[in-house]
Amino acid sequence: MATAAQKPPRARTKFLKRHIIKSDFHGFIGRIYELGIVSLNFDTYEELSVYPDCKYAFDTGSILKSLTYRMESLNLVGGMLWPDPVPSSFDGFPISRYDWLTVATDVFLMRYVSVVDCALLLINQVFEIGLKTKQCRLNQLKPHISEELYSHMNEIFSAQNQLRSERNIRVHEGEERSFTDDDTTFKVASLWTDLGSGMIGHDRFGRKINIDRSFKEGLVSLQRDFNRSTRLLVKLLDVYYDILWDEFEERFG
Repeated sequence: MATAAQKPPRARTKFLKRHIIKSDFHGFIGRIYELGIVSLNFDTYEELSVYPDCKYAFDTGSILKSLTYRMESLNLVGGMLWPDPVPSSFDGFPISRYDWLTVATDVFLMRYVSVVDCALLLINQVFEIGLKTKQCRLNQLKPHISEELYSHMNEIFSAQNQLRSERNIRVHEGEERSFTDDDTTFKVASLWTDLGSGMIGHDRFGRKINIDRSFKEGLVSLQRDFNRSTRLLVKLLDVYYDILWDEFEERFG
């Protein structure tokens, strides 16, 4: 058994301040939504499509809504990472505390990474490139967009790199994230306590098992990634919208 001097330092369990994502405050988004009113003048999409400017604005708005909703949906993850109040017991829950963190991680990584995939679809629309959805990759879009936008999109991908890599490994190789310094004990103890008859004992460092503390440690580690990555993504998307706005107005006008 490890001595007290060998025990790892206690991880933080005090919750961070939650970052609430605001996805529709940029002027470009407001501009497109306002132009969307034009659709009320037509009974069918076919009638609207007769007018190229109306069709261009409407199609842009449709894809933009998907992007802003995907960004807004990250707040669903925030709700899982900042439960208020924190359940004192998971009795009656269909999953354990450990599983709760696992599901929250899955949802966070998938939705966070897919924001940029949605952003590529909007580029395809605004620049009227005409690629099919599955072809909308940055290298495929490169010949049709400005160097400024291409460089900025690479910056966004670089900011996402670590979590995008984790998403890929998690999905394709089945590798899981560690939430504590003794995840094996936390996982087993959580299963027995939350879905079984309870468990007492010590972890591999000789510490008394405390799944409530382990759960909070896991939440805080995810909160840290969530706040850091989403704050940066919002800033990067603001520049992205600035670039698209100029291109849109030139084509729409």
